[in-house]
Amino acid sequence: MGYMDTVRNLFRKFKWVISKKSTELQPKYILERLISEIEHKKKLGIEENAFVPNVYAVYLSPIDYEELSPLLSGIKDQLKNKLMEKIKKNGYRLLSTSISLEIREDSGLERNQVVVESSFLKEKTSAAPVVDSKVVSFGGGRKDERKPEPVQRTALTRIIEDKKTKIIDDTKVELEIVEGDGKGEIIPLKEGEYTFGRGKDARILVKDNDDTVSRVHFKITVREGRISIKDLNSANGTRVNDIEIEEAELKKGDTITAGKVLLRVA
Repeated sequence: MGYMDTVRNLFRKFKWVISKKSTELQPKYILERLISEIEHKKKLGIEENAFVPNVYAVYLSPIDYEELSPLLSGIKDQLKNKLMEKIKKNGYRLLSTSISLEIREDSGLERNQVVVESSFLKEKTSAAPVVDSKVVSFGGGRKDERKPEPVQRTALTRIIEDKKTKIIDDTKVELEIVEGDGKGEIIPLKEGEYTFGRGKDARILVKDNDDTVSRVHFKITVREGRISIKDLNSANGTRVNDIEIEEAELKKGDTITAGKVLLRVA
Protein backbone atom coordinates (compact mmCIF):
# COMPACT_ATOMS: atom_id res chain seq x y z
CA MET A 1 0.00 0.00 0.00
CA GLY A 2 1.40 3.36 -1.04
CA TYR A 3 1.65 6.53 1.01
CA MET A 4 -1.39 8.14 -0.64
CA ASP A 5 -3.52 5.02 -0.06
CA THR A 6 -2.67 5.11 3.64
CA VAL A 7 -3.62 8.79 3.83
CA ARG A 8 -6.92 8.14 2.05
CA ASN A 9 -7.81 5.31 4.46
CA LEU A 10 -7.02 7.47 7.48
CA PHE A 11 -9.13 10.27 6.04
CA ARG A 12 -12.07 7.90 5.51
CA LYS A 13 -11.85 6.69 9.12
CA PHE A 14 -11.64 10.27 10.34
CA LYS A 15 -14.75 11.22 8.38
CA TRP A 16 -16.60 8.20 9.80
CA VAL A 17 -15.78 9.23 13.37
CA ILE A 18 -17.02 12.77 12.72
CA SER A 19 -20.21 11.45 11.13
CA LYS A 20 -20.81 9.04 14.01
CA LYS A 21 -20.38 11.79 16.60
CA SER A 22 -22.67 14.15 14.72
CA THR A 23 -25.57 11.70 15.05
CA GLU A 24 -25.60 11.90 18.85
CA LEU A 25 -28.49 13.89 20.28
CA GLN A 26 -27.37 17.08 22.01
CA PRO A 27 -29.24 18.56 25.02
CA LYS A 28 -29.20 21.91 23.21
CA TYR A 29 -31.64 20.51 20.66
CA ILE A 30 -33.98 19.39 23.46
CA LEU A 31 -33.90 22.94 24.83
CA GLU A 32 -34.78 24.33 21.38
CA ARG A 33 -37.79 22.00 21.19
CA LEU A 34 -38.94 23.05 24.67
CA ILE A 35 -38.66 26.75 23.83
CA SER A 36 -40.58 26.10 20.62
CA GLU A 37 -43.29 24.37 22.70
CA ILE A 38 -43.55 27.42 24.97
CA GLU A 39 -44.08 29.76 22.02
CA HIS A 40 -46.57 27.37 20.41
CA LYS A 41 -48.68 26.79 23.53
CA LYS A 42 -48.67 30.24 25.14
CA LYS A 43 -52.12 31.63 25.87
CA LEU A 44 -52.78 35.33 25.48
CA GLY A 45 -55.26 36.56 28.06
CA ILE A 46 -56.91 39.91 28.64
CA GLU A 47 -53.70 41.30 30.04
CA GLU A 48 -50.57 41.70 27.96
CA ASN A 49 -48.43 38.94 29.51
CA ALA A 50 -49.22 35.44 28.27
CA PHE A 51 -49.60 32.24 30.29
CA VAL A 52 -47.34 29.34 29.28
CA PRO A 53 -47.45 25.64 30.26
CA ASN A 54 -45.93 24.65 33.59
CA VAL A 55 -45.75 20.87 33.02
CA TYR A 56 -43.46 19.39 30.34
CA ALA A 57 -42.68 15.83 29.24
CA VAL A 58 -39.82 15.11 26.82
CA TYR A 59 -39.83 11.78 24.95
CA LEU A 60 -36.61 10.33 23.48
CA SER A 61 -35.79 7.21 21.49
CA PRO A 62 -34.41 4.25 23.49
CA ILE A 63 -30.92 4.83 22.03
CA ASP A 64 -30.83 8.54 22.90
CA TYR A 65 -32.34 7.89 26.33
CA GLU A 66 -29.70 5.28 27.13
CA GLU A 67 -26.85 7.54 25.97
CA LEU A 68 -28.09 10.47 28.04
CA SER A 69 -29.25 8.45 31.09
CA PRO A 70 -26.06 9.06 33.16
CA LEU A 71 -26.57 12.82 32.65
CA LEU A 72 -30.35 13.05 32.89
CA SER A 73 -30.49 14.55 36.38
CA GLY A 74 -28.08 17.36 35.49
CA ILE A 75 -29.65 17.89 32.07
CA LYS A 76 -33.14 18.20 33.61
CA ASP A 77 -31.93 20.85 36.07
CA GLN A 78 -30.18 22.82 33.32
CA LEU A 79 -33.22 22.64 31.04
CA LYS A 80 -35.55 23.81 33.82
CA ASN A 81 -33.23 26.71 34.66
CA LYS A 82 -33.00 27.76 31.01
CA LEU A 83 -36.77 27.56 30.59
CA MET A 84 -37.36 29.66 33.72
CA GLU A 85 -34.88 32.24 32.39
CA LYS A 86 -36.80 32.34 29.10
CA ILE A 87 -40.16 32.65 30.90
CA LYS A 88 -38.95 35.48 33.18
CA LYS A 89 -37.17 37.32 30.37
CA ASN A 90 -40.34 37.39 28.27
CA GLY A 91 -42.61 38.21 31.18
CA TYR A 92 -44.64 35.02 30.76
CA ARG A 93 -46.79 33.74 33.62
CA LEU A 94 -47.25 30.29 35.15
CA LEU A 95 -50.07 28.62 37.07
CA SER A 96 -47.53 27.51 39.69
CA THR A 97 -44.35 28.81 41.29
CA SER A 98 -42.13 26.53 39.20
CA ILE A 99 -42.21 24.18 36.25
CA SER A 100 -42.28 20.38 36.14
CA LEU A 101 -40.08 18.58 33.60
CA GLU A 102 -39.73 14.84 32.96
CA ILE A 103 -37.58 13.05 30.37
CA ARG A 104 -38.94 9.67 29.30
CA GLU A 105 -38.22 6.86 26.86
CA ASP A 106 -40.54 6.16 23.93
CA SER A 107 -39.87 3.00 21.94
CA GLY A 108 -41.90 4.42 19.05
CA LEU A 109 -39.31 7.13 18.34
CA GLU A 110 -36.20 6.87 16.19
CA ARG A 111 -32.77 8.23 17.01
CA ASN A 112 -32.57 12.05 17.26
CA GLN A 113 -36.36 12.36 17.35
CA VAL A 114 -37.64 14.46 20.24
CA VAL A 115 -41.31 14.80 21.17
CA VAL A 116 -42.44 17.38 23.74
CA GLU A 117 -45.81 17.39 25.48
CA SER A 118 -46.94 20.21 27.76
CA SER A 119 -49.95 21.20 29.81
CA PHE A 120 -51.35 23.80 32.16
CA LEU A 121 -51.78 22.34 35.66
CA LYS A 122 -53.10 24.47 38.49
CA GLU A 123 -51.37 23.85 41.80
CA LYS A 124 -53.85 22.44 44.28
CA THR A 125 -54.27 23.47 47.89
CA SER A 126 -56.27 21.48 50.40
CA ALA A 127 -57.49 22.52 53.85
CA ALA A 128 -57.45 18.93 55.11
CA PRO A 129 -54.13 17.06 55.39
CA VAL A 130 -53.49 14.04 53.20
CA VAL A 131 -53.11 10.92 55.32
CA ASP A 132 -51.33 7.63 54.77
CA SER A 133 -52.73 4.12 55.24
CA LYS A 134 -56.33 5.29 55.65
CA VAL A 135 -59.33 4.32 53.55
CA VAL A 136 -61.09 7.06 51.57
CA SER A 137 -64.32 5.96 49.92
CA PHE A 138 -65.48 7.42 46.59
CA GLY A 139 -69.04 6.38 47.43
CA GLY A 140 -69.23 8.21 50.76
CA GLY A 141 -69.05 5.02 52.83
CA ARG A 142 -67.88 4.76 56.44
CA LYS A 143 -64.32 5.92 56.88
CA ASP A 144 -61.72 4.61 59.30
CA GLU A 145 -62.56 6.29 62.61
CA ARG A 146 -59.06 6.05 64.03
CA LYS A 147 -57.36 9.40 64.37
CA PRO A 148 -55.07 9.88 61.36
CA GLU A 149 -51.59 11.29 61.58
CA PRO A 150 -51.07 14.07 59.03
CA VAL A 151 -48.43 13.55 56.38
CA GLN A 152 -46.94 16.49 54.50
CA ARG A 153 -46.98 16.12 50.72
CA THR A 154 -45.97 18.73 48.18
CA ALA A 155 -46.91 16.73 45.07
CA LEU A 156 -49.65 18.04 42.80
CA THR A 157 -51.43 14.69 42.89
CA ARG A 158 -52.47 12.36 45.68
CA ILE A 159 -53.11 8.66 45.98
CA ILE A 160 -56.75 7.72 46.54
CA GLU A 161 -57.36 4.29 48.02
CA ASP A 162 -60.85 2.83 47.78
CA LYS A 163 -62.26 -0.19 49.57
CA LYS A 164 -61.95 -3.30 47.45
CA THR A 165 -65.15 -3.50 45.40
CA LYS A 166 -65.96 -6.58 43.40
CA ILE A 167 -67.23 -6.26 39.86
CA ILE A 168 -70.40 -8.33 39.40
CA ASP A 169 -69.07 -9.90 36.19
CA ASP A 170 -65.49 -10.83 37.03
CA THR A 171 -64.70 -11.91 33.48
CA LYS A 172 -65.64 -8.68 31.73
CA VAL A 173 -65.63 -4.94 32.43
CA GLU A 174 -67.05 -2.34 30.07
CA LEU A 175 -65.92 1.26 29.72
CA GLU A 176 -68.20 3.72 27.95
CA ILE A 177 -66.77 6.83 26.27
CA VAL A 178 -68.99 9.61 27.63
CA GLU A 179 -67.12 12.64 26.27
CA GLY A 180 -64.46 13.07 23.59
CA ASP A 181 -63.71 11.45 20.24
CA GLY A 182 -65.59 8.17 19.90
CA LYS A 183 -68.41 9.24 22.24
CA GLY A 184 -70.82 6.37 22.85
CA GLU A 185 -68.31 3.61 22.10
CA ILE A 186 -68.04 0.68 24.53
CA ILE A 187 -64.62 -0.78 25.40
CA PRO A 188 -64.90 -4.36 26.76
CA LEU A 189 -62.11 -5.56 29.07
CA LYS A 190 -61.46 -9.10 30.21
CA GLU A 191 -59.13 -10.09 33.02
CA GLY A 192 -55.66 -8.65 32.46
CA GLU A 193 -53.75 -5.37 32.18
CA TYR A 194 -54.57 -2.66 29.65
CA THR A 195 -52.66 0.54 28.89
CA PHE A 196 -54.64 3.46 27.43
CA GLY A 197 -53.29 6.33 25.35
CA ARG A 198 -53.16 7.95 21.93
CA GLY A 199 -49.77 6.41 20.99
CA LYS A 200 -49.13 3.14 19.23
CA ASP A 201 -47.49 1.70 22.36
CA ALA A 202 -50.81 1.81 24.23
CA ARG A 203 -52.82 -1.41 24.15
CA ILE A 204 -56.12 0.52 23.95
CA LEU A 205 -56.03 3.47 21.56
CA VAL A 206 -57.81 6.59 22.84
CA LYS A 207 -58.75 8.98 20.05
CA ASP A 208 -57.87 12.58 20.89
CA ASN A 209 -57.47 15.15 18.13
CA ASP A 210 -56.39 17.85 20.62
CA ASP A 211 -53.49 15.77 22.05
CA THR A 212 -54.70 16.20 25.64
CA VAL A 213 -54.24 12.45 26.18
CA SER A 214 -50.63 11.26 26.55
CA ARG A 215 -49.15 8.57 24.33
CA VAL A 216 -49.46 6.10 27.20
CA HIS A 217 -51.75 7.81 29.72
CA PHE A 218 -53.01 5.27 32.29
CA LYS A 219 -53.24 1.54 33.00
CA ILE A 220 -56.29 -0.46 34.07
CA THR A 221 -55.92 -3.87 35.72
CA VAL A 222 -58.82 -6.32 35.92
CA ARG A 223 -58.04 -9.19 38.24
CA GLU A 224 -60.08 -11.52 40.46
CA GLY A 225 -63.27 -9.51 40.08
CA ARG A 226 -61.62 -6.18 40.90
CA ILE A 227 -60.59 -3.28 38.71
CA SER A 228 -57.88 -0.73 39.48
CA ILE A 229 -56.36 2.21 37.62
CA LYS A 230 -52.88 3.77 37.69
CA ASP A 231 -51.71 7.01 36.10
CA LEU A 232 -48.55 6.50 33.98
CA ASN A 233 -46.93 9.90 34.56
CA SER A 234 -49.27 11.48 32.02
CA ALA A 235 -48.84 15.15 31.14
CA ASN A 236 -52.41 16.15 32.10
CA GLY A 237 -52.97 13.61 34.88
CA THR A 238 -55.78 11.10 35.43
CA ARG A 239 -58.92 11.84 37.44
CA VAL A 240 -61.41 9.41 39.00
CA ASN A 241 -64.76 10.95 39.93
CA ASP A 242 -63.07 14.35 39.36
CA ILE A 243 -60.29 13.60 41.88
CA GLU A 244 -56.73 13.51 40.52
CA ILE A 245 -55.10 10.19 41.36
CA GLU A 246 -51.92 8.20 41.04
CA GLU A 247 -53.63 4.88 41.81
CA ALA A 248 -57.22 4.00 42.70
CA GLU A 249 -59.73 1.17 42.90
CA LEU A 250 -62.73 1.44 40.56
CA LYS A 251 -66.32 0.29 40.75
CA LYS A 252 -69.37 0.44 38.52
CA GLY A 253 -70.46 4.01 37.80
CA ASP A 254 -67.04 5.61 38.43
CA THR A 255 -65.82 8.10 35.85
CA ILE A 256 -62.28 8.38 34.45
CA THR A 257 -61.01 11.65 32.97
CA ALA A 258 -57.91 11.77 30.76
CA GLY A 259 -57.44 15.14 29.09
CA LYS A 260 -60.69 15.92 27.26
CA VAL A 261 -61.80 12.28 27.23
CA LEU A 262 -64.29 11.04 29.85
CA LEU A 263 -65.03 7.34 30.36
CA ARG A 264 -67.45 5.59 32.73
CA VAL A 265 -67.26 2.11 34.21
CA ALA A 266 -70.45 0.53 32.86
